[in-house]
Amino acid sequence: MDKIAVIDDDPSIVEVFSQTLTFFGYDTCTFTDPAVALASLPCEDPAPSLILLDLMMSPITGLQFLEEQKKSTSINGIPVIIVSAWDLPPEDRQRFGGVIADVIRKPVHPRDLAGCIQTALDREKTGSADHQ
Repeated sequence: MDKIAVIDDDPSIVEVFSQTLTFFGYDTCTFTDPAVALASLPCEDPAPSLILLDLMMSPITGLQFLEEQKKSTSINGIPVIIVSAWDLPPEDRQRFGGVIADVIRKPVHPRDLAGCIQTALDREKTGSADHQ
């Protein structure tokens, strides 16, 4: 069973995503503080197969999370799906392209979310993704 990390500073979104992912057969680890997620993800056993990440958060933003993720040898290879009300500018898509599996705009239908996750996981397992 694949584990998905859900990182969003809105507890209600974290809860809905967690329930949705459980319904679709995924294990989850959830975080409402992206700084705590950065510290905790390397200790997850098993490590998450994928991260769902919001952009507009505090105390650090999703982009700051991605910067720190790049520096971490233990989590830098985990693909990320951005799930945010905000779009990711082209320059940021290019800068983080190696780790970003997809960008989904909120609100997102649960079945669409599950489909994007499965596509990203399938791509990762077949090695057709270009992750760093």
